[in-house]
Amino acid sequence: MKTTLYYFTGTGNSLWAARELTRHIPDAELVPMARLIQKGGTITAPEGRIGFIFPVYIGGPPLMVSDFAEKINLDAADEIFALVTMVKAGDGAWKQLNSILTKRSYQMDAAYSVKTPTNYMLLGDVLPEEQEIDVIADARSDLERIAGKISRGEKGFEKGTSLLNLFSGFLYSFVKGRIRKQAAQFRADEKCNNCGTCELVCPAYNITVSGVNPPVWGDACESCFACINFCPRSAIQSGKKTGTRGRYHHPDVSITDMMVQNGRE
Repeated sequence: MKTTLYYFTGTGNSLWAARELTRHIPDAELVPMARLIQKGGTITAPEGRIGFIFPVYIGGPPLMVSDFAEKINLDAADEIFALVTMVKAGDGAWKQLNSILTKRSYQMDAAYSVKTPTNYMLLGDVLPEEQEIDVIADARSDLERIAGKISRGEKGFEKGTSLLNLFSGFLYSFVKGRIRKQAAQFRADEKCNNCGTCELVCPAYNITVSGVNPPVWGDACESCFACINFCPRSAIQSGKKTGTRGRYHHPDVSITDMMVQNGRE
């Protein structure tokens, strides 16, 4: 059975996870959600198995993922599953997706969560490199296990800690309406040389770099932190603490990979 993996990624974890699945699932294809959203028009999934691969943002799915789930025609799908990359709690994100699909009379068959390194330095620093390596190694093993379950057509929802997921679900409902406003917190400091990387990696086409003036953020932010984490000079800041904190994007995901996702290559 053909497997189509629709992915959204901010700093590479979910793209890497989707790639790992393709290593173990025969006849699997990667399709970027952001590219289809930016293209516009009708989005129709092919026959076969359909997967949604995306990160958890403050307890829920990225807004673009929710938008994609509202638009895609899944009438031909034989199976539907979700895989979320997360730091501590993933259930809230796939449950939100499942709720959208259920309201559209589609049935999700399975869901999985995989722990990956954090990119959200607003709440604390990123992991030391050696810890990132360990987390990625554990995730690779977990993804091989999950790929086996997907290939066998197994159904079921792998759930995390109830209390933690309940808290993250409440948090997401509280902050969901504020996500777009995150852009107002970004700024480029004196290290910025107007290279344009932030504009190229932004999946929402929300950043403009003139080549003379500092980057300008619009009002369509996904709060994915691609801009701050892919900046080659660590020149983008958010709030008062990020200047002293590290940056993270998955080591196997490049700026070119982000451009492919966004249709800018």
